[in-house]
Amino acid sequence: MRFRNLRAEEMEGSVDIAGLDEWLLTIGATDASVLIMAPAGSGKAAAVGRLAHRLGRNVVLANLMELFDHDDPQRQLENLLRLCESERSMVIYLDKIDKALTHAARREDVEFESRLAGWLTESRERLLEDECTVVFTGRNRDAVPASLVEKFDKTLVR
Repeated sequence: MRFRNLRAEEMEGSVDIAGLDEWLLTIGATDASVLIMAPAGSGKAAAVGRLAHRLGRNVVLANLMELFDHDDPQRQLENLLRLCESERSMVIYLDKIDKALTHAARREDVEFESRLAGWLTESRERLLEDECTVVFTGRNRDAVPASLVEKFDKTLVR
């Protein structure tokens, strides 16, 4: 799986997500996980950049669909989640949660969603201690079950 390290300034761009700036101001030191669901081209990446800039952090970017480029996506997911826990003072940007969940369902991988939900709950305190915020983004809000959405500290769905 490939990761890109970015400075928040590198993610500047226009954002067409109603209420985004006000919502970003609600995210603080007690929020370890964030979900942003918005249409293609609305500026989700730029929104992550704005959040990182406001928090004074850099960004690690990964595409969740790359988990399925390997023979064992569950193991890759575990490795990714461990990496998230090893970072300090970062915004970890995990893109395409909707596509990854849809792809896992097509493969009849029932553990993918539950493992992700469990990790969001179990790792919260560690992420907060390390001053990390994990931001998941996607386009299709219907692909992310309500039971998973409720695990996030903050959610913006447009």
